[in-house]
Amino acid sequence: MKRRTTIALLLLALATPAAAQQWGGRPWQQLSPEEQQRAWENYQRYQQLPQQRQRMIERRYQQFQAMPPQEQQRLRQNYEAYRGFNPGQRREFTEKYRRWKSGR
Repeated sequence: MKRRTTIALLLLALATPAAAQQWGGRPWQQLSPEEQQRAWENYQRYQQLPQQRQRMIERRYQQFQAMPPQEQQRLRQNYEAYRGFNPGQRREFTEKYRRWKSGR
């Protein structure tokens, strides 16, 4: 869940030119139409979240921003790999992650 939240916030950073500049993302005009669509949808979902959840996402994004650039890139690459998974692979990944997280 933390990874999804972090990634959602990354995409949110692309949603507006001001946010993109503030958070180091690419300006809106440099995004492909698909990236713009995804960013806009993520931004709309973010706006519908309860205020407490928005603050939590903001905190996690600030943690991401504090990471060294190579660690940020590693997370981006991991997410791109995850996005390429089929539903069965995603389910398996999620189950393994939950087991790992719970210490089993």
